[in-house]
Amino acid sequence: MKKWMIMMGLLSMTLAACSSNDKEKTVDETTQDAPAAPSEGFYQEVSTDASIDHIHGLGYPGSGDALMVASHHGPLLFEEGAWKETTGQKHDYMGFQAVADGFVSSGHPEPGSDYENPLGLLKSTDAGETFKQYAFEGEIDFHYLAASYQTDRIYVFNEMPTDNLDNGFFYTDDYGQKWTTMDMKGFEAEMMSNMAAHPETPETVAIGTERGLYVSTDAGESFSLLKDDMYVTYVTLSKSHAYVAELVDDKVQLVQIDLSSKEAKTLSVPQLAKDNTVTYIATHPTNDKEISITTLQNDVYQTTDDGATWNQLATRGKLTKE
Repeated sequence: MKKWMIMMGLLSMTLAACSSNDKEKTVDETTQDAPAAPSEGFYQEVSTDASIDHIHGLGYPGSGDALMVASHHGPLLFEEGAWKETTGQKHDYMGFQAVADGFVSSGHPEPGSDYENPLGLLKSTDAGETFKQYAFEGEIDFHYLAASYQTDRIYVFNEMPTDNLDNGFFYTDDYGQKWTTMDMKGFEAEMMSNMAAHPETPETVAIGTERGLYVSTDAGESFSLLKDDMYVTYVTLSKSHAYVAELVDDKVQLVQIDLSSKEAKTLSVPQLAKDNTVTYIATHPTNDKEISITTLQNDVYQTTDDGATWNQLATRGKLTKE
């Protein structure tokens, strides 16, 4: 189930990292790798009765066309009209974020694994067949994580304070070797759905809340409401737009907001009940007309025409086979 994080007393919290708070740091170049295909046989088509539960993320890793769903029992791919599942490495990926060379995540190892629990901050460039653990193995499971698709910027809200990272909002440009505190000036919400990082401009980050959509263009030093009077259940950012799922008078809506003009357009979405709100949104890395969403009751939908029509890829968790 999609969780909401109650931030009681957040604004009075001292957000101090044990590492540097250098506000002048910018990203001059990325250190992303070339994505690699998993070995033959690592992904196989799912069985006829396959289902998915506990969806923890959604995206298009490795700049490809395959849609990945992160679940409690490992990743699944929807590719060329078919669902595929892994034959191993079925870890519980939390805070999953697709990036241009793969995906970054946190979470918990699969039963019987030799990995320490929790997994800390990790990255895979071969669709989950292997991954590298960068920081906080055995210490932190980041549920609230945002990654810039084309850069190395990662934003987190840390709910599990350690000797090396306090409770609060931070970002890193080197996979957790150095963290910078986000001052969060102007952020006045009491709840948040998630954080979303701009795919190309690392200083731009958005947060969905019960008050509306907050956006920062200075890496979280300050925030302003891009659109208020919205009860946001999820937000993601493309190069030019924010895609926001909201609940209005018990009706689920998907809104496209221009990041420059702030003009908002409501897109058509499948009819969803108020107890089946949108939990994740992903846009294709090179085609904004392709949008995928998941819901609280484990439905998965995809449109390739900007919401004019939707294809249901999973119904109450049961995977569709075309």
